[in-house]
Amino acid sequence: HALSKYGFEVLLVNKGPKGGHNALDGQPTITGEPASRYIEKYDVEPLDGVFDGEAVVGDGGCLRPKYKHLVLGTGGVEMYTPMPGSPPVRLASEALANGLEGRRILVWGTTEWGLRIAAALAERGHEVVVADNSAYLRDVKYYQSRRERLQKLGVEVVHSATAKKFKGGVLELEVRLGKRGVERRKMAIDAFVSAVRTANLFLPLRLGLKVFYSFELNSLIPRRNSFGEILALDERGKARGGTNVYAVGELYGAVYAHLEEIQGQILAAYIAAKEGVEDADKASKALEEFRAKLAVELNWLYNLDLRLSRGTDDSGLYVEPNVIDAPGWPYFWPDIGEVDGDQLICPCTGLKLGDLMKAVERANRGTVKIRVTSDRVNALRHLKLPTLDQLGAGPSPCFEALCAPSMAIIAGAIYGQKPSYLLYGKPKQLYAEED
Repeated sequence: HALSKYGFEVLLVNKGPKGGHNALDGQPTITGEPASRYIEKYDVEPLDGVFDGEAVVGDGGCLRPKYKHLVLGTGGVEMYTPMPGSPPVRLASEALANGLEGRRILVWGTTEWGLRIAAALAERGHEVVVADNSAYLRDVKYYQSRRERLQKLGVEVVHSATAKKFKGGVLELEVRLGKRGVERRKMAIDAFVSAVRTANLFLPLRLGLKVFYSFELNSLIPRRNSFGEILALDERGKARGGTNVYAVGELYGAVYAHLEEIQGQILAAYIAAKEGVEDADKASKALEEFRAKLAVELNWLYNLDLRLSRGTDDSGLYVEPNVIDAPGWPYFWPDIGEVDGDQLICPCTGLKLGDLMKAVERANRGTVKIRVTSDRVNALRHLKLPTLDQLGAGPSPCFEALCAPSMAIIAGAIYGQKPSYLLYGKPKQLYAEED
């Protein structure tokens, strides 16, 4: 919509409801208004189909568009969260769109989206528990604004919890209570719903864009500048300039509907400035106002933007962090010891966590100790991880793009490795002398 105002000919491609997951629940967002308010403001009608990097494929056939600029508003997807015993796990968007059987529902994830899902399901008559393995609620501000409504709906919210066992319809949670120790809780559950979202990497990976782990977003994402332009990288991963591909919305890191709208408008002004139909200073001023807003409202996104756009310590290189949190793995806690290998981590291929761990053993020709201690750090530096090709059970778009982030983050959590190593292997050297 914003690009059309500058006179650009725009082709919008979309599959599913306009507005994506934000169109499904009808609950208030962090601003107090439903996301539908932002969606209804724009009357652009998308072409129904999927763009695979070369062509748009839909019911009407196949179209190969010619374009000068490509904006990726691919949004996010809920991660498949492996539970002990491998019960079926429904993705939140799917659960809202198609409904759920069963009365007692566990929603995993205490972000704004997870709490919105919980309220929406409770309004449909389900008994809902929201749980998370974070030491604190992931969106305290949103929870505080909706606490009274959630309590009236009977929604129970539990954090600092790990899923330890599921058998006979009963889930066992281990809940950490700080100085009060650890509590074992049992609850009858009819259905599991994952509300843990990560950036949708299907198209970025199809386009050959290199992605890196961000613990703030719980995702692998491409590097981009502050406007959203994807950066061209050299063989070391150092930024060497821009491209004609752009990230907007969740792929950018703007996880709230009102921020997605603002960032999209700024990106449109930036593209227009590149084409000479907008004042570049005006676009830059709008960006600085946006970043000032982030510094107050979402300081983590402000800091992430600095690292993605400029590199760690302004080096041009993004130093990928270790996994300190795994929201999409309900079994995870930082002091992880033994791991239940029977958890299903890729439902599309049937791959279990034990299969991944055995592949690591084969790559290293022997058993690998998983507990990370100071005397193990050097050994972990030389640890080999299997590639996705070695793990895959045949071609599968879901395995290659949608399950990959979850598997990479889980592997990083277990073995103390950078998640992108599962996609690309370990670099021969992490740092090099300047040119």
